[in-house]
Amino acid sequence: MRLGNPDVLWFLLGIPLLVLLFVRFNGIAGKRLQRFAGSGALPKLIKSKSVALSRWKFSLFAAAAAVLIIALARPQIGVEPMQVKRAGVDILVALDTSYSMAAEDIPPSRLAKAKREIERLADSFGGDRLGLLLFAGGSSIECPLTWDISTFKMFLNGAGFNSVQRGGSDISGAIRKGVASFSGSVTKSKVVVLVTDGEDHEGDPISEAKKAAEEGVKIYTLGLGSDKGAPIPMRDKNGSLIGYKKDARGEIILTRQNSAQLHEIALYTDAVFVSSQNGGMDITPIIESIHNLDKSDITSTRFTSYVERFQILLAFAVLLLFIEWII
Repeated sequence: MRLGNPDVLWFLLGIPLLVLLFVRFNGIAGKRLQRFAGSGALPKLIKSKSVALSRWKFSLFAAAAAVLIIALARPQIGVEPMQVKRAGVDILVALDTSYSMAAEDIPPSRLAKAKREIERLADSFGGDRLGLLLFAGGSSIECPLTWDISTFKMFLNGAGFNSVQRGGSDISGAIRKGVASFSGSVTKSKVVVLVTDGEDHEGDPISEAKKAAEEGVKIYTLGLGSDKGAPIPMRDKNGSLIGYKKDARGEIILTRQNSAQLHEIALYTDAVFVSSQNGGMDITPIIESIHNLDKSDITSTRFTSYVERFQILLAFAVLLLFIEWII
């Protein structure tokens, strides 16, 4: 059970105060009557008045007030299925969590900036389903396609460099897994938003992009990093910098954005490429392009909601007031 308006329950604190006031003023009134008529004549003057009935009337009134307050809090019990109509597209965000995304040429880091832009992207869509795929040397669907934006953001906020156990950067595998995730989708438009610096150490991303185009999947690319390159910081468990990643010869590795490859991936699938090379990043072209895609009406999706049960309490409160009126 849950309450639709729980703040109303604070008014229940007024019921004990009401009881105290009744007892207090009832006692004062009794003393005044005794002083006026005297203890001997008082029973004859108010013969028709019953103290017991008076207390019963007040008890019923107080109980009715308490039940009415609980009814106004809108108790909800159980669930009720309901049909919901939505029109949208399916969007899978593929986020690179390889260590090259720790580079700080885009402050505070490429990964942190990517997560902020993805949040902005998520807030721009209403009837669309969103899913999250994380990849490095391997790929993992962290959040299946869902309309629940808060759930999507929860998984996004938890994404880090240890989210995918296998190190490296396999964009090809991410595209392949992303396209496969649409196998049960009935929407007209299917989109992968690839968020990465574009460095790929395995496979052939262009070949996978061509296959995605044949499947009707568009791949929007969001490139992070500078063309000059930046070192990959290494930090201890407390977040303190302990050095930079080096190659087998002991030289510091510089990671650069492969904008040419990302642009080509988007081009093959008739999508949009946005780069951060100039220091800024404006994902508006991606948002506008996805908004203009053909949307599918989905009416078979079932959701559940709590059923309002305040009517029973309301009827009981009315019954108590009716009995009080009769007395």
